[in-house]
Amino acid sequence: MVRRIPFNSGTTPFYSMEGGRYTLRDLVVYAAAFAFFYMLFQWVPSGWAEQLTAQSSSAAMNALGMASSYGVEGGVVALSLVSGVRPVHVYIVRECSAIHVLGVVLGLIVPLKGAQWTRKAEAIALGALLVYAMNIARIILTVVLTGYDLPLLSWFAASPTVETYHYPISFLFGVAGVAATILAVDRLVLPELGDFLAQLPDALTSTLRKLINN
Repeated sequence: MVRRIPFNSGTTPFYSMEGGRYTLRDLVVYAAAFAFFYMLFQWVPSGWAEQLTAQSSSAAMNALGMASSYGVEGGVVALSLVSGVRPVHVYIVRECSAIHVLGVVLGLIVPLKGAQWTRKAEAIALGALLVYAMNIARIILTVVLTGYDLPLLSWFAASPTVETYHYPISFLFGVAGVAATILAVDRLVLPELGDFLAQLPDALTSTLRKLINN
C-alpha cells in the first residue's frame, strides 16, 4: 500500500512508501534500469514479434470480413489487404511490432521500489497485453484507411498511401497508447507506479536545487 506524503524541498524525502524511500541514488538507479530495458528491446531479435504482429493483424481483418494474408518475403514479414478499393501491401519491421514499447513498460515497472514482485509481474503482463492489442489496432486502422475510401477522410486524400495515415496514427497511438497503458496499470494493478511518476517532477526539481546549492 502506498503512503503519500506532501512534498517538502527541505528535509522531507521525495517519495515514501511502506518498504522504502526514493533518494537521489534510487532515482539514478531507476533511470539506469529504464535505459537498460529500453535499449535491450531495441537490440533483441524481433522476428518473432514481427510475425506475431502480422499474423494477428491478418487474422483480425479476416474475421472482420476483409480479405488479408501475411508471409515472409526475403526475410522480411509482409502483410497484405486484398479487398477494398485498392490492395495494400506493407512490411512489418521491428518498429511495427511495438517491441520497443514493451521495453518502456519494463523500464517503468521493474526498477520501481517498494512494490511486490508478484504485482510487478502482473503489471508487466497487463502492460504487454495492452501494448499488443493497441498495436494491432493501430496497424489494422492504418491498412484499412489506406485500402478503403471512407467518407470524410476520402475528401482529403482521394488516393491515400500508407504514409498518409501511418505517421499521424502512429503518433496518436504512441502518445495516447502509452499513457493509457500506464493509467491502466496504475489503477488496476500497481498504484505505486502512478504515485511515483506524479512525484517525479518535484523530486527532480529538489535534486537539482540541492546540487546547485552545494
